[in-house]
Amino acid sequence: MSAQADNRATVERFWKALEEGPPRGAALEAWKDTFAEDSVWEMPFAPEPLAKSVPGRHLIGHFVDWFFESVPDLRIDSLTVHETTDPELFVLELHGTATVSQNGKTYANTYCTHMRIRDGRIVLFREYFNPDVVLEAFGYDEIAKGMSSVLAAAGVEVGR
Repeated sequence: MSAQADNRATVERFWKALEEGPPRGAALEAWKDTFAEDSVWEMPFAPEPLAKSVPGRHLIGHFVDWFFESVPDLRIDSLTVHETTDPELFVLELHGTATVSQNGKTYANTYCTHMRIRDGRIVLFREYFNPDVVLEAFGYDEIAKGMSSVLAAAGVEVGR
């Protein structure tokens, strides 16, 4: 297989693992292991206090734990994967829907995502989404609590 075909297979496995909602237990740990040690999850339009960048597999793992606990019924639909002339880079269009467990509000957002795959691992996961939808569904205070818990779980001190 070509490098692009191998990388696309990684992208496909990553999203297939979410078909029945967020993975749990060993499946979740395997899913998080798709990220390279030095990977970055970027959210350029993330509303405060949501992080615009989550660096490293360890911190990404804690971020994913918080997010999946917050949206345990997450469903991804209308996923479209676009290949580019760069065999490592894929552009995805998708829509996600869930109920926020902390407050019962519906979260439904549309995403444009860039995934860069190298050696079978995600090195860049960049999501573009509507920040107003995030704030409306989660609320500022819940996002702040979530980000604090992510950092605390990762052993990062949070100053006041």
